[in-house]
This record gives sequence, structure tokens and C-alpha cells, in this order.
Amino acid sequence: MPAAQAPDNARERFARLAEEMAAGDGEISAHRKGFGTRSMFVGRKMFAVLDRTGEIVLKLPPERVKELIDSNTGRGWSPGSGSPLKEYLAIPFARQKEWPKFAREARAYMGRKS
Repeated sequence: MPAAQAPDNARERFARLAEEMAAGDGEISAHRKGFGTRSMFVGRKMFAVLDRTGEIVLKLPPERVKELIDSNTGRGWSPGSGSPLKEYLAIPFARQKEWPKFAREARAYMGRKS
């Protein structure tokens, strides 16, 4: 497996989720390049990306990110070696059944910013 590519099972799950999110919603682009991997956008705003570790990374309000970190749902995320970004949350593949609800939440949040 190349270092910059997520595990196959995570990539397949993310692709299915992207298709589900895009179905019936012309504003959502199921797959676009973003942060070097596949991403989901609403309009021109990215709301979800699959990290190379197989975690889904979502853009949410900072207070919601903190709440989800505090509840051990996910962890803060950074695109590089820096500090985690306040609006980004990484949720592990082990919690993939919860990915859709958080992706819808991120989509709604970023849809308001479009």
C-alpha cells in the first residue's frame, strides 16, 4: 500500500458514503481532489476528506469538534505536522457506521458557509 493512500476498506467505505451524500443533491460533488486525496464538497466548500490513515476528516464548528474530541468520538486533525486545526475532526474507520450522520452534519455546516 502506498504511504499516501488510505487502506482499501476505508477508501471503499468513503466512496460509498460520497455517492450516498451526492445522490439527489446537485450541490454535492462526490469526489474532488482536496488535501491530496478524495474529498466531498458542497458548492466550493470541502466538508469531508479521507485521510491516508483511513479516518474520515470532517469540517465542523470548533465547539462541536471539541465536544466530539471530549467524548472520544474522534481526534483533532492537521494536514501536516502542525497543530490540529480547530474546525477539523478525524473519526476512525472503527466508527464507520457513524460516518454518515457526522458527514451530514459537516455538509450542513459548510452549506451555510457557501
